Amino acid sequence: MILENVWNVRFMNVRTNVKAISTLMVILLMIIAAITGGIVSYAFTIAYYNKMPQRTALTINDVYINKENVNSFIINVLNPSYSPADAKISRIAISLKDEAQLYDVVETEPSIENGINVPIGESVNITCLKIRKENANVTLGELIGSFGFAGKTIVVHVFSLYPVATANMEIEAPYVKLNIAETFDSKFSFKKFNVTLTNDPQSEVNMTIIDVLIPGVDVLQVKPDIRGYMIPRGSEPVCFEFNGSWHGVAKTSIIVYTEQGYVFRKEIETKNVYAAIQNVSFDIEHRDHFNITVFNFAESAHYANITKIKCKLDNGTDLPAQICDPSIGVMPNSTVTVKFNWNWTEYRGRNITIVACFLQEFETNPYNAVTPPPIIVKILKENNVFNLRDKKHFNITILNHVSSLEAINVTQIKIKETGQVLNGTTQVRPQLPYGSITPGSNATFNCTFDWAEFVEKHGRNLTLTINVTTNSLLNYSFDFTFTLPVAELNITAIEPIETGGVKYLNLTFKNLDYSLWNLTLSKIIITVKDLANPLEYVLPKNQTVITRGSEIAFLCPFDWQKYFDNDITVTVLTDEDVEVSSTYHIP
Repeated sequence: MILENVWNVRFMNVRTNVKAISTLMVILLMIIAAITGGIVSYAFTIAYYNKMPQRTALTINDVYINKENVNSFIINVLNPSYSPADAKISRIAISLKDEAQLYDVVETEPSIENGINVPIGESVNITCLKIRKENANVTLGELIGSFGFAGKTIVVHVFSLYPVATANMEIEAPYVKLNIAETFDSKFSFKKFNVTLTNDPQSEVNMTIIDVLIPGVDVLQVKPDIRGYMIPRGSEPVCFEFNGSWHGVAKTSIIVYTEQGYVFRKEIETKNVYAAIQNVSFDIEHRDHFNITVFNFAESAHYANITKIKCKLDNGTDLPAQICDPSIGVMPNSTVTVKFNWNWTEYRGRNITIVACFLQEFETNPYNAVTPPPIIVKILKENNVFNLRDKKHFNITILNHVSSLEAINVTQIKIKETGQVLNGTTQVRPQLPYGSITPGSNATFNCTFDWAEFVEKHGRNLTLTINVTTNSLLNYSFDFTFTLPVAELNITAIEPIETGGVKYLNLTFKNLDYSLWNLTLSKIIITVKDLANPLEYVLPKNQTVITRGSEIAFLCPFDWQKYFDNDITVTVLTDEDVEVSSTYHIP
């Protein structure tokens, strides 16, 4: 009994101790688990913080392109909360995927000019407006429409200088394409042309045209009205008829602007015609008209047709236009002369502006001409003004042309090159002043002047200035230039001969005694009557010289036997611009 009680007491104590040990074990296990968890948690935390970036890590959250408005696009840039510092975006650029060329965004909201701040843990929306391409600032819509970005993958790049960081994101550009076709027909008109627009079936948007520009062309009218015209995607081509002068515009481009911000351009070359008034001439013998010479340049693409000549006097008065019916065609690199019927007798010394108009709806630049003066003086050169036989004098016959409006008095004769005025009392006969000389009449004056000495000192060109006054006391001055004679060459003999079986012309030349210069023969030309091509013999330079007063014989190969009973003309040229001809009949 006693043993049993003792056993029971011990058994109960043991059970009590077991309970105590189990509780302790649980507590110990919990402590161990907590420590282990802490260690593991600490290890993960340390690893996390060991991987924290040492530099700012910019992130592009999104790039938003509204295909209905591509005048701009929006970039959302995040500076994460784990970045060590605020970021300052210094550059934004775009490129096409797999291409190295970067295009800088140069205009943004907010402005990128001084950098865009992005604080730690914050994001910013940046609206990109203008992009630099080569030497121009363009929109995304122009890159898509004009420079091949349509439907391609664009890479957006964001750069921060301090701390250094970059980010980029890819995005697809909308596929939008407008096909442009043009018709410039220069044979038809330089004031009309057609432009046909087609919105590509693959385009993602309908397009509304707000303007079309063609540099160099001032568009006056378009049918139908192109501004505000909506072209659905995949619709039929739309033809617009333009009215505006494109003459002279060889290379240009058609630029189409749309309400959606897309800009499309097409480079074009046009065929052109270039014409000009080359000359205007008044014939003083025919005062009821004047002549206009029109030239179509060699580089012109085709002919031009003159339909009208317009003239305006210096006071703004329009003369009746000269209508060309039918039109007068002018081929490239050729001229035509048009007669303009107008009596200019009473319109002397007047400025006149002349324009030629063409069937192709363009005009020449204005040509300024002057009608003949009220007084027209001529020198009758056929009266042999300067004669080698008298080198101390010359005779000058002054004609007051029949078209002059008044009689004239000759007041002075002057040598222009030296300024020497011939003494009207002792050096001119009849004496000066002399008059009056009525229109259509002339007077001859014998002048004393050593022109041989002039040749020696000043050369062969001499200009005489003739001053006259009219009965109404108006003064006029006229210049006449002469090439003074320096030698006289004669062909004294032409004789057909045969020597050693070869036929020649035996020619004899004489430089006359009163010549001033020796002569050097340069060429002999033999022309047979009724034969188109003369025979020419070029002599060696400086080889055949004929001194003053001397004579030489010259054998010239010529098969004269072929030309029996025919006339031949022998012409001799010299280096001194002296020329002489003589005709011989082959018996």
